[in-house]
Amino acid sequence: MPHNSERRNEDQEELILATRKVDSWKEDFASAVERESIAEAVGVLDAQKTAHAGTPRQAIKLQAAKLISSHYGEATPALYNTAIAFARSESEGAQEVGLVLLGQMYTHNPPEVTETIMNLADSENWEVREWAASALRRVISGHFGAIFPTVQAWTVHASPNIRRAAVVGCGAAASSCTSDECRLLLEALTPLLEDDDPYVRKNLGAFAIGDSLLKAQPALVAEWLGRASGHARAQWNVAMALSSAEAAKHFELLRGLLWRVAADDRTVVRRAVYRAVLNLAKRIPEEITALVEAWEEDSQRSHVYSYVKPRLK
Repeated sequence: MPHNSERRNEDQEELILATRKVDSWKEDFASAVERESIAEAVGVLDAQKTAHAGTPRQAIKLQAAKLISSHYGEATPALYNTAIAFARSESEGAQEVGLVLLGQMYTHNPPEVTETIMNLADSENWEVREWAASALRRVISGHFGAIFPTVQAWTVHASPNIRRAAVVGCGAAASSCTSDECRLLLEALTPLLEDDDPYVRKNLGAFAIGDSLLKAQPALVAEWLGRASGHARAQWNVAMALSSAEAAKHFELLRGLLWRVAADDRTVVRRAVYRAVLNLAKRIPEEITALVEAWEEDSQRSHVYSYVKPRLK
C-alpha cells in the first residue's frame, strides 16, 4: 500500500489527467474550426453529449459558439455561413450552437434566419425548442420592427411548438422592449389567451405574462389582462398570471382582477384562482388573509374562502 504522500501524488495526477480530458474537447474543436472542418467540429461536439438531454452541457455549447466567433470574427459572412451550417446539421447540439450564433446575426439574411429558427422551434427535441425560443428573443430585442410581423404570424401558427416559441420569445424579450413594443407583444399574444394546447398554456399565464411581461410593464399588463375575453382559458390565464411572484409586488394594480376572476364559477378557472391566492398569501399574507376573510359572506367568492382559509398558515 502506498504511503499517504504517494497517494496524494497519485490523486493529483489523476485530477490533472481528468482535467485535461475534460478540456481536450476545446483544443480539438478549435483545431477543427481553424481548419474549417465543420463535420469534424460537430463530431467533437457530439462526443460531449450527456445522457440526460442527448446534447452537450450548456457551458460547452456556449464555449463552442465563442470559439467559432473568435475564429471567424464577429458578424462576418463566414461566421454567418458557419452558423447556418451548424443550425442545419443533423446534430442537435450543433443546432443549438447555430441558434446561439444566428440570434445575433438576423440582418445577414432575415428570411433565412427566421426560417431556420422556426424549423428548430418545431424540433422533436425539447431542448432544441428552448434554444430556438431564446434565439427568437434575441432577434425581438435587437430588431423589433423587422421581426414583429413574424411574431404575429407565429402566434396563430398551426403548430403548438411554434406558438409556444412566440410565447417564450415575447416574454423573455419584454425586459429589453419599450412600452410601445410591449403593447404590441401583448396584442400579438391576445389570441393565445384562449389557446388550450397544454404546451402553450403552461408557458403563457404564469411565466411569459406573470414572470416576464408583468415585471417589465405592470400597469400595461394589468390593463391588458382586464380586457381579456370571457373564455374559460383566457380567464384561467388571468388567474395564472396572478399566481406569479411578480403579482405580489404589484398587487394594488391587480386587486381588481383577482376580485373579478374570483367570481368565476367554472372549475378550471377556480382552480387557478385558488393557486393564485395561495401563492399570493405566501408573499403578502396579511393582505391576502384579510381579503379572503372578507369573502366569507360573499355569495360569488365564498368558495375561495372555503378552499383557501384552511390552507392559510
